Amino acid sequence: MIEVIGGGLVLIGIAYAENKGWVDKESVSFVLNVGMQAGICASLFYFLHKLSILFL
Repeated sequence: MIEVIGGGLVLIGIAYAENKGWVDKESVSFVLNVGMQAGICASLFYFLHKLSILFL
């Protein structure tokens, strides 16, 4: 639960900084793409780990 709230606050902070003009849109899109890919990979590895425990 804390991770979800922290992740949401980070995304809100990035959107706020982009609207204020503190960061450019290219860097924001890069950070968001890398973050989404890392999250997808981590959840996939966690799922595979749980499957291996279940079947082995």
